[in-house]
Amino acid sequence: MKNAVVLVALLCGCLPAAQSDIPIEKFRPDNGMKVILSQDNTVPVVAVFIIYNVGSRSEEKGRSGFAHLFEHMMFEGSQNAPKGTHGKQVQMNGGSMRL
Repeated sequence: MKNAVVLVALLCGCLPAAQSDIPIEKFRPDNGMKVILSQDNTVPVVAVFIIYNVGSRSEEKGRSGFAHLFEHMMFEGSQNAPKGTHGKQVQMNGGSMRL
């Protein structure tokens, strides 16, 4: 658990990377996504954090609220995953979602 907390702090920029001995691997697949991997095999747990590089700080003056709107639209479903599917799939596979 301590490793996960330190990793989150590192990802958020709360701690400089030099203060941690946790191994971190950074790479970028062909789709352009930035991936930071820190593998710890001491417990059989997987944690995934998805951070989108958008938000109110990126909005133009007078055009606010779009990031919040798109956040809600992400979980309204799609052609291949009807509304409510995402959360159910995560829970059925032992996970939990915190939005």
